[in-house]
Amino acid sequence: MGKTQSLRATMITNFDSTEQSQEWNDLVKQYPAYPSIRNLWCRTDTYRPCERLLNDYTDIATHFAGIVRTAYMYCPKIMLTEAQLLDGLFFLALGPTTVNGVLGKSYKDGPAIIVSGRHPTLEDCLVAFTTKSIEDVKEDAQKAAEQENETILPEDLVCAGTEEQLTVRPLEYCVFGTTVTWNQALGLNSRFYTEFTNRLKHAHETGELKSTIIAEMYAQLLYGAEADGDASDWYGAAIEDRCRFLGQRWQEWIDAEKQGLVLYENQNDASVKELTKSKGFVPYFEAIARDCAEVLRKQFHLQDLAGAANTGSSGGNNTTVTFAQTLQAITKMPKRTDARMCIDRAVELPEGKPALRETETDEETVDESVDGSTGKWFGKSVGKVGKVEKPEMSRQLLRDWHQFVYQKTMAQHLGAYLVAVSAPNNSFARLAGDKSSRSSLVLNGSITKQLGKMPFVLFATFCYQSQPVIEAWRKCNADTSKRIQKINTRDVAYAVEQACQQKSLKGDGIDMLWSALVAGALALLSALSDNVWFNGKSPIWLVVMVAWFIGIVPNLIDIAKWLLGVRSSFKTVVYLE
Repeated sequence: MGKTQSLRATMITNFDSTEQSQEWNDLVKQYPAYPSIRNLWCRTDTYRPCERLLNDYTDIATHFAGIVRTAYMYCPKIMLTEAQLLDGLFFLALGPTTVNGVLGKSYKDGPAIIVSGRHPTLEDCLVAFTTKSIEDVKEDAQKAAEQENETILPEDLVCAGTEEQLTVRPLEYCVFGTTVTWNQALGLNSRFYTEFTNRLKHAHETGELKSTIIAEMYAQLLYGAEADGDASDWYGAAIEDRCRFLGQRWQEWIDAEKQGLVLYENQNDASVKELTKSKGFVPYFEAIARDCAEVLRKQFHLQDLAGAANTGSSGGNNTTVTFAQTLQAITKMPKRTDARMCIDRAVELPEGKPALRETETDEETVDESVDGSTGKWFGKSVGKVGKVEKPEMSRQLLRDWHQFVYQKTMAQHLGAYLVAVSAPNNSFARLAGDKSSRSSLVLNGSITKQLGKMPFVLFATFCYQSQPVIEAWRKCNADTSKRIQKINTRDVAYAVEQACQQKSLKGDGIDMLWSALVAGALALLSALSDNVWFNGKSPIWLVVMVAWFIGIVPNLIDIAKWLLGVRSSFKTVVYLE
């Protein structure tokens, strides 16, 4: 994406399926009654754990709302890949109705969510994402073994099904919190493969929903062995009900696309290719990897990466050399699985701390109990909770680096800008934003929390009443001067703060008292300047300046309150290239 390309949509780093899973787990681990991911998608007439969880703990929806609304302010189109939707915990738990409601969508608004896939329809994407032929699974198993320098004998790939029959796709599924291996996919009985294949093949004739069929087959695979055991953990739910709610959510998104509430783009369609003008995923990856590798080289004062990788010495210690070598290697690995294996083999590097998430802690907390006394939601900073970490040479940073490069490449490939919402100091996303000068917009992370707590009616009203401010921010790109970028970003932050102000009798009374004290002090200052200090002998320009200063002091106090309000170590970064 060049600097002159118009903004079509944004992709959000937080919505990668693995990122959704990690943020979800960070949120729900504090809830004592949280049902395990194993039980989350169960649904019977009396047992609905996912829906109950969302209603008991509204912080989940609030956290999601803050992220998606922050990105929506910069661009009214949010783009997702098929995996981010079909394997995304937040999107599947909340469903299309809630997601559109969070964005304040009404009859006058078009769809905000664009799903980009590689098949004709969203339903086809679901089938391709969750199923594979037995023949393809065997071929993939052989390729994986060759990469690991292992050998798989033909007898290891014996399967009760025929080559053309379907089975579940071996994959790490965030939505189930587990990895389906090729052994599991090939180790089922012939009845499973025959039933699964026939039901999917004849779904349109029988009237069955493919989403329901797939959910039931996964329930059999993952939980079927427990059918004859103790079912108390499932509250009497039959096997077919143990992923029933997941199938329902998949179908709701498919129906929402058919109704026009969600847009779907087939990446292989000629019109979409013409719109994105993509050069291909790999060429973009190579270019972005080179630029991002240079960021780390400058950050840690590394010598020539190619020399370190080829000679094994760069004049530094073992950690520096290994870090440089591994970084150089993964710049040539577009596949995340390959990069992950390469990084894991770099045992000389420390594991490192993962980037601190906003769901875990923040540099400062906000005492919302002071809202009534200040009359403002913005609150006051009451103390530090955790130390702000800086990036360090580690395997975790390399994983973070590759994840960012992959996501930025995907965004550019699909013709979108990338947004990292509430990126912590020690993340590569934040480091890349800080180093990119005019090529990024940085918004205080506290804005995300404010937006998340807005009722949907207030958010819709805010977007309507703040249209000029939001439009000015949306027009910022890499060609916009840094000064204009900062001004428009600050305007958006101020507009959010003003929209979140809350009033109370006590708060208004305290404000009036302070106003009276300030007015009395200014009146005294004015009288002293007129009758004592200047005594009618000062030049007129000095008198005017003093009068002007006295007049604007109340406004200066308000501005200082806002500037010194809630601060966060987390920042939202919009990458403009």
